[in-house]
Amino acid sequence: MSQINISVDCVLFGYDSDLDLKVLLIQRKYDPNTAAYKDHNSLPGDLIKYDEELSPAASRILESLTGISDIYLKQFSIFSDPNRVKHPKDQKWLRKFRAAPEERVITVGYMALVNIEDFNSDATYFNDEIIGDLTREGYFEKIWAKVNDIPELAFDHNNIVEEALKYLKKELNHELSSILLPKNFTLPQLQKLYEDITGKKIDKRNFRKQILKEGSIVKTNHTNNTGKKGKPATFYQFYDDKNKTIK
Repeated sequence: MSQINISVDCVLFGYDSDLDLKVLLIQRKYDPNTAAYKDHNSLPGDLIKYDEELSPAASRILESLTGISDIYLKQFSIFSDPNRVKHPKDQKWLRKFRAAPEERVITVGYMALVNIEDFNSDATYFNDEIIGDLTREGYFEKIWAKVNDIPELAFDHNNIVEEALKYLKKELNHELSSILLPKNFTLPQLQKLYEDITGKKIDKRNFRKQILKEGSIVKTNHTNNTGKKGKPATFYQFYDDKNKTIK
């Protein structure tokens, strides 16, 4: 009887100075001297260990593949389609790097959030202890892709990204926004973030009125004076209501 494996796939959303919401992808590269195998784009993910609980596994896998830890990380869905790893192109990859490529894999999706400016996305090399039953042949690169411009991914990972974005949209609040934005941000930056996540254009005047009315952000004495024409935009910070301080 075929074994059922459990994996974790992490959708790491990031926001940067380009004012774009992005997703971190892993591009695995193999056989650099031959065209026998193309690059393989996927989410950061791997099988959990036999004696490992889900949340610690998600933290371990995300850190091993991205170098990032101690961030917002939350389970958002389970993907259990029996055919999710059966596509010929995915089987080709699995046959090269899995001991039992035909076995069923159920994955648990985790959403993570980070400000890209604080993150180093240099290439990382495989390590047997970290990657599990993958070999050390080849290497992978970490690539930030805009949420509206994600390439074809392995397995059902495009669907996993879509579901994670729906979850982020449903759960979006000032706490999550504060993770994605820099400490000092402008109202246009905050509005652009909301537009990227909701997929809708927002009226500038109404957005500012509502955000300021909620009292979750405070105005600072600093502006983004870049030397460009026009009035410099004022920086704001999120207000930590629990501690009565700015974050």
